[in-house]
Amino acid sequence: MLKVLLEYISVIGKTFLREIRLILSDSAVKSSYLISPIIVGFLYSYIYSHEVVTKIPIAVVDQDQSQMTHTLTRMLNSSQQVKINHSATSLLEAENLFNLGKVKGIILFPKDFSRDLQRGEVPSIAVYCDASYMLYYKQFLTSVTASVGNFSAQIEVNKLMASGASQRQAVASRRPIETISVPLFNIGSGYATFVMPVVFLIAIQTLQISAMGVLGGTQRERKSFIKLYPFIKRPLGAIPVLLGRSGAYMLISMILMVIQVGLVMGLFNFPQRGNPFEIFIFLIPFIFSVTFLGIFLMNFFKQREDAIMVVTIFSIPSLFLCGVSWPTLAFPDWIKGISYLFPSTLAVKGFLEITQFGASLIEIKELWMQMWLTCFVYFILAALTLKRLAFVSLGK
Repeated sequence: MLKVLLEYISVIGKTFLREIRLILSDSAVKSSYLISPIIVGFLYSYIYSHEVVTKIPIAVVDQDQSQMTHTLTRMLNSSQQVKINHSATSLLEAENLFNLGKVKGIILFPKDFSRDLQRGEVPSIAVYCDASYMLYYKQFLTSVTASVGNFSAQIEVNKLMASGASQRQAVASRRPIETISVPLFNIGSGYATFVMPVVFLIAIQTLQISAMGVLGGTQRERKSFIKLYPFIKRPLGAIPVLLGRSGAYMLISMILMVIQVGLVMGLFNFPQRGNPFEIFIFLIPFIFSVTFLGIFLMNFFKQREDAIMVVTIFSIPSLFLCGVSWPTLAFPDWIKGISYLFPSTLAVKGFLEITQFGASLIEIKELWMQMWLTCFVYFILAALTLKRLAFVSLGK
């Protein structure tokens, strides 16, 4: 019994080393699996390093040309979000500037704006936002809302003071309740802080499965599968082979995640509030699940080129289904069920809770156990897949 156990352990080690050699000997696998995640991490983090969109170019159409509209224009231009690049004489001229891409928004002050305001009426300001780019839309509208709000408050305070109220009384009357906004976790409301931790996991998942598909397709093309893993023919032989192969991918993917968490997140000042050791412990079932899923998908990869479809199947859908673009609470139940087929769905949730929220592994233990359950399901599928591929290679 001991001799058999030692033999199985020996097979795990030999398979681990063989898989490492296979990965390093294939140029396509090296570029997609070893290099691309690092490039994605650094490049995307650099592109989004400014975190928020500032100084959006806009045009102002001032048909009133009064002191009030000039004051409001200066307030808008002094905000961080927008920059008035053009003063158009008509809405048509501003529309042409927008169509040419020179501005991303238009503000129209109508004629008699100041007169209506002095009469006690409520004048309107037309704001044309480029809603096709949500970041432009949000920043532009936020700037206009804040500037108009401050301007309106200033006018109301002046009216109250003119009626005999003190400045303190006027301010208190204008703002009876003080609102204090406290952003949690993503303090600067940065886009990179929001999206990049998710991108790290999606990139690892997609590129690892793609690399495994390339290797699997190559083995099926050359009919070398059973030559590389002859032990599968033994009773329960698929298990040590599966453990050895998964160990190789665990080592490489964990090194890639160390680079992302330890280097990229630190270099670009992304929040990392959790225990680094617990982060990597948490990621173990995720990487195992990705590996087992990749082996299961070898059922469908008969050629190297077939693995290209992985990028389409696993990158965009997994990004949407993990809840980064739309809250998972708003998903239909059947879509929510499909999302759990992707290892990244649960991994992203827990990864954000540890790195961004500062949660401990104990606090998210239920989520972690769900990840291990997913891992076990894909382990069974991967073991059956190895057995099937062995039978196919033997012509049975």
